[in-house]
Amino acid sequence: MFIPINSETPKFSCNACGSCCSHIRGIIPKEDREFIKEHAFGKLPVVQLVPAEQMTFPLWDWEAKRFTEWQNDADVDARINPLRAIMDLNSGKAIILTYFMDGETDACPFLKNNKCSIYHTKRAYVCRLFPFNRGPFIQQEGMILKESLFGECGAMEHILPEVPDEFGRMVKFLNEAFPDGSFINAVQNDVIIEWANRAIVDLIRKKIIKPAITYPYEFLLKRINNSEKVDFTDFLVNVGYLTEKEKEGLISRFDGNIDAIEKIKPFLS
Repeated sequence: MFIPINSETPKFSCNACGSCCSHIRGIIPKEDREFIKEHAFGKLPVVQLVPAEQMTFPLWDWEAKRFTEWQNDADVDARINPLRAIMDLNSGKAIILTYFMDGETDACPFLKNNKCSIYHTKRAYVCRLFPFNRGPFIQQEGMILKESLFGECGAMEHILPEVPDEFGRMVKFLNEAFPDGSFINAVQNDVIIEWANRAIVDLIRKKIIKPAITYPYEFLLKRINNSEKVDFTDFLVNVGYLTEKEKEGLISRFDGNIDAIEKIKPFLS
Protein backbone atom coordinates (compact mmCIF):
# COMPACT_ATOMS: atom_id res chain seq x y z
CA MET A 1 0.00 0.00 0.00
CA PHE A 2 1.30 3.46 -0.85
CA ILE A 3 1.36 5.70 2.20
CA PRO A 4 1.62 9.41 1.39
CA ILE A 5 4.37 11.19 3.30
CA ASN A 6 4.31 14.87 4.09
CA SER A 7 7.78 16.02 3.05
CA GLU A 8 7.29 19.55 4.31
CA THR A 9 9.37 20.15 7.45
CA PRO A 10 7.38 21.99 10.14
CA LYS A 11 8.92 25.34 11.03
CA PHE A 12 9.41 26.80 14.47
CA SER A 13 8.09 30.32 14.85
CA CYS A 14 8.47 32.41 17.98
CA ASN A 15 5.36 34.45 18.73
CA ALA A 16 7.29 36.71 21.17
CA CYS A 17 5.02 35.80 24.09
CA GLY A 18 7.80 36.63 26.56
CA SER A 19 7.18 33.56 28.74
CA CYS A 20 10.74 32.25 28.25
CA CYS A 21 12.13 35.55 29.55
CA SER A 22 9.70 36.10 32.41
CA HIS A 23 10.98 33.25 34.57
CA ILE A 24 14.72 32.66 34.14
CA ARG A 25 15.80 31.82 37.71
CA GLY A 26 16.54 28.16 38.34
CA ILE A 27 15.26 27.12 34.90
CA ILE A 28 17.90 24.61 33.84
CA PRO A 29 17.61 21.07 32.42
CA LYS A 30 17.21 18.32 35.00
CA GLU A 31 20.45 16.55 34.02
CA ASP A 32 22.39 19.84 34.24
CA ARG A 33 20.93 20.55 37.67
CA GLU A 34 21.96 17.10 38.88
CA PHE A 35 25.48 17.51 37.48
CA ILE A 36 25.89 20.90 39.15
CA LYS A 37 24.76 19.62 42.53
CA GLU A 38 27.00 16.57 42.31
CA HIS A 39 30.21 18.06 40.90
CA ALA A 40 30.23 21.86 40.66
CA PHE A 41 30.66 22.81 44.31
CA GLY A 42 34.35 22.07 44.67
CA LYS A 43 34.91 18.68 43.06
CA LEU A 44 35.97 20.14 39.70
CA PRO A 45 38.28 23.03 38.70
CA VAL A 46 35.25 25.17 37.79
CA VAL A 47 33.30 26.13 40.91
CA GLN A 48 29.62 27.10 40.97
CA LEU A 49 29.26 30.29 43.02
CA VAL A 50 25.50 30.24 43.66
CA PRO A 51 22.93 27.48 44.22
CA ALA A 52 21.28 26.09 41.09
CA GLU A 53 17.93 27.44 42.31
CA GLN A 54 19.30 30.99 42.41
CA MET A 55 21.14 31.09 39.10
CA THR A 56 19.72 32.57 35.93
CA PHE A 57 21.05 31.88 32.47
CA PRO A 58 24.85 31.91 32.06
CA LEU A 59 26.74 34.59 30.15
CA TRP A 60 30.21 33.92 28.74
CA ASP A 61 32.66 36.54 29.99
CA TRP A 62 32.68 38.51 26.71
CA GLU A 63 28.87 38.43 26.66
CA ALA A 64 28.77 39.82 30.20
CA LYS A 65 30.90 42.77 29.06
CA ARG A 66 28.32 43.55 26.38
CA PHE A 67 25.41 43.25 28.77
CA THR A 68 27.17 45.63 31.15
CA GLU A 69 27.16 48.22 28.35
CA TRP A 70 23.64 47.43 27.16
CA GLN A 71 22.16 47.81 30.65
CA ASN A 72 23.15 51.48 30.55
CA ASP A 73 21.54 51.91 27.12
CA ALA A 74 18.38 50.14 28.28
CA ASP A 75 18.35 52.00 31.61
CA VAL A 76 18.24 48.84 33.73
CA ASP A 77 20.36 47.39 36.50
CA ALA A 78 21.03 43.83 35.33
CA ARG A 79 23.05 43.03 38.48
CA ILE A 80 25.61 40.99 36.56
CA ASN A 81 27.63 38.81 38.95
CA PRO A 82 30.10 35.91 38.60
CA LEU A 83 28.47 32.50 38.22
CA ARG A 84 31.34 30.03 37.74
CA ALA A 85 35.02 30.50 38.52
CA ILE A 86 38.38 28.78 38.87
CA MET A 87 40.41 29.56 41.98
CA ASP A 88 43.95 29.56 40.60
CA LEU A 89 46.52 28.86 43.30
CA ASN A 90 49.40 29.89 41.00
CA SER A 91 48.27 33.48 40.49
CA GLY A 92 46.00 33.77 43.52
CA LYS A 93 43.27 35.06 41.20
CA ALA A 94 39.69 33.96 40.68
CA ILE A 95 39.26 33.31 36.95
CA ILE A 96 35.64 34.03 36.02
CA LEU A 97 34.33 31.73 33.32
CA THR A 98 30.67 32.79 33.26
CA TYR A 99 28.37 35.40 34.78
CA PHE A 100 24.64 35.62 35.46
CA MET A 101 22.05 38.33 36.00
CA ASP A 102 20.88 38.26 39.62
CA GLY A 103 17.82 40.45 39.19
CA GLU A 104 15.30 41.36 41.84
CA THR A 105 12.62 39.21 40.17
CA ASP A 106 12.57 35.99 38.14
CA ALA A 107 12.20 37.94 34.92
CA CYS A 108 15.08 39.02 32.70
CA PRO A 109 15.90 42.65 33.57
CA PHE A 110 15.86 43.48 29.85
CA LEU A 111 12.24 42.35 29.47
CA LYS A 112 10.09 45.46 29.13
CA ASN A 113 6.36 45.41 28.34
CA ASN A 114 6.75 41.68 27.69
CA LYS A 115 9.32 42.37 24.96
CA CYS A 116 13.12 42.11 24.86
CA SER A 117 14.51 45.64 24.96
CA ILE A 118 17.84 44.57 23.39
CA TYR A 119 16.51 42.19 20.73
CA HIS A 120 18.30 44.23 18.04
CA THR A 121 21.71 43.33 19.55
CA LYS A 122 23.64 40.08 19.34
CA ARG A 123 22.27 39.19 22.79
CA ALA A 124 23.64 36.06 24.52
CA TYR A 125 23.83 32.53 23.24
CA VAL A 126 21.39 31.33 25.85
CA CYS A 127 18.85 33.82 24.46
CA ARG A 128 19.51 33.02 20.83
CA LEU A 129 19.42 29.22 21.21
CA PHE A 130 15.92 29.07 22.71
CA PRO A 131 13.87 26.79 22.53
CA PHE A 132 16.94 24.53 22.68
CA ASN A 133 18.73 23.51 25.86
CA ARG A 134 21.62 22.10 23.85
CA GLY A 135 22.48 20.76 20.42
CA PRO A 136 22.52 17.06 19.49
CA PHE A 137 26.32 16.82 19.27
CA ILE A 138 26.77 16.74 23.05
CA GLN A 139 25.41 13.33 23.92
CA GLN A 140 24.22 12.18 27.30
CA GLU A 141 25.65 8.77 28.22
CA GLY A 142 26.13 7.77 24.58
CA MET A 143 22.57 8.41 23.44
CA ILE A 144 20.39 11.31 22.43
CA LEU A 145 16.97 11.89 23.94
CA LYS A 146 15.09 14.29 21.68
CA GLU A 147 13.18 15.73 24.61
CA SER A 148 16.43 16.69 26.40
CA LEU A 149 17.39 19.00 23.56
CA PHE A 150 14.57 21.43 24.22
CA GLY A 151 13.22 23.69 26.91
CA GLU A 152 9.53 24.32 27.49
CA CYS A 153 7.82 26.19 24.69
CA GLY A 154 4.27 25.81 23.41
CA ALA A 155 5.42 26.40 19.83
CA MET A 156 7.27 23.05 19.97
CA GLU A 157 4.08 20.95 20.11
CA HIS A 158 3.89 20.38 16.35
CA ILE A 159 7.64 19.96 15.86
CA LEU A 160 8.89 17.63 18.60
CA PRO A 161 6.88 14.57 17.42
CA GLU A 162 8.39 15.00 13.94
CA VAL A 163 12.05 15.04 15.02
CA PRO A 164 13.73 11.91 13.54
CA ASP A 165 15.57 9.47 15.79
CA GLU A 166 18.41 8.76 13.35
CA PHE A 167 21.21 11.23 14.06
CA GLY A 168 21.98 12.42 10.54
CA ARG A 169 18.33 12.96 9.66
CA MET A 170 17.82 14.66 13.02
CA VAL A 171 20.53 17.25 12.33
CA LYS A 172 19.16 18.00 8.86
CA PHE A 173 15.60 18.24 10.18
CA LEU A 174 16.55 20.61 13.01
CA ASN A 175 18.44 22.86 10.63
CA GLU A 176 15.37 23.13 8.42
CA ALA A 177 12.82 23.35 11.22
CA PHE A 178 14.49 26.32 12.94
CA PRO A 179 15.07 29.02 10.30
CA ASP A 180 15.37 31.54 13.14
CA GLY A 181 18.95 30.31 13.70
CA SER A 182 18.32 28.88 17.17
CA PHE A 183 19.58 25.43 16.17
CA ILE A 184 22.84 26.86 14.80
CA ASN A 185 23.25 28.93 17.97
CA ALA A 186 22.69 25.85 20.14
CA VAL A 187 25.34 23.90 18.25
CA GLN A 188 27.79 26.80 18.49
CA ASN A 189 27.23 27.22 22.22
CA ASP A 190 28.05 23.55 22.71
CA VAL A 191 31.23 24.07 20.69
CA ILE A 192 32.18 26.94 23.02
CA ILE A 193 31.56 24.74 26.07
CA GLU A 194 33.84 22.10 24.59
CA TRP A 195 36.47 24.73 23.73
CA ALA A 196 36.43 26.13 27.28
CA ASN A 197 36.75 22.65 28.80
CA ARG A 198 39.67 21.76 26.53
CA ALA A 199 41.41 25.06 27.28
CA ILE A 200 41.06 24.54 31.05
CA VAL A 201 42.49 21.01 30.79
CA ASP A 202 45.36 22.31 28.66
CA LEU A 203 46.11 25.11 31.12
CA ILE A 204 46.28 22.56 33.94
CA ARG A 205 48.41 20.15 31.91
CA LYS A 206 50.89 22.92 31.07
CA LYS A 207 50.87 24.01 34.74
CA ILE A 208 49.78 27.50 33.77
CA ILE A 209 47.03 27.26 36.37
CA LYS A 210 46.67 25.19 39.52
CA PRO A 211 42.97 25.00 40.40
CA ALA A 212 41.90 24.66 44.00
CA ILE A 213 40.03 21.34 44.03
CA THR A 214 38.42 19.25 46.79
CA TYR A 215 38.71 22.04 49.35
CA PRO A 216 35.62 22.61 51.53
CA TYR A 217 33.15 24.56 49.42
CA GLU A 218 32.70 27.31 52.01
CA PHE A 219 36.47 27.87 51.98
CA LEU A 220 36.58 27.99 48.18
CA LEU A 221 33.65 30.40 48.00
CA LYS A 222 35.21 32.75 50.55
CA ARG A 223 38.60 32.58 48.81
CA ILE A 224 37.07 33.32 45.41
CA ASN A 225 34.95 36.19 46.72
CA ASN A 226 37.98 37.81 48.38
CA SER A 227 40.41 37.32 45.48
CA GLU A 228 41.28 39.56 42.57
CA LYS A 229 39.10 38.54 39.64
CA VAL A 230 39.92 38.23 35.95
CA ASP A 231 37.76 37.10 33.05
CA PHE A 232 38.73 33.78 31.49
CA THR A 233 39.52 35.11 28.01
CA ASP A 234 41.44 38.07 29.47
CA PHE A 235 43.44 35.61 31.59
CA LEU A 236 44.31 33.61 28.47
CA VAL A 237 45.81 36.78 26.99
CA ASN A 238 47.56 37.79 30.21
CA VAL A 239 49.43 34.48 30.45
CA GLY A 240 50.27 34.38 26.73
CA TYR A 241 47.99 31.46 25.92
CA LEU A 242 46.30 33.71 23.34
CA THR A 243 47.25 37.04 21.83
CA GLU A 244 44.72 39.86 22.01
CA LYS A 245 44.20 39.50 18.25
CA GLU A 246 43.63 35.75 18.59
CA LYS A 247 41.13 36.34 21.38
CA GLU A 248 39.15 38.84 19.32
CA GLY A 249 39.28 36.51 16.32
CA LEU A 250 38.02 33.62 18.44
CA ILE A 251 35.10 35.64 19.79
CA SER A 252 34.30 36.81 16.26
CA ARG A 253 34.33 33.19 15.10
CA PHE A 254 31.98 32.27 17.92
CA ASP A 255 29.66 35.20 17.12
CA GLY A 256 29.54 34.15 13.48
CA ASN A 257 28.64 30.54 14.35
CA ILE A 258 31.49 29.47 12.08
CA ASP A 259 32.16 26.24 13.98
CA ALA A 260 28.49 25.26 14.02
CA ILE A 261 28.09 25.86 10.30
CA GLU A 262 31.11 23.65 9.61
CA LYS A 263 29.88 20.99 12.05
CA ILE A 264 26.45 20.50 10.47
CA LYS A 265 27.51 20.95 6.83
CA PRO A 266 28.22 17.22 6.19
CA PHE A 267 24.65 16.37 7.26
CA LEU A 268 22.88 18.76 4.89
CA SER A 269 23.63 17.16 1.55
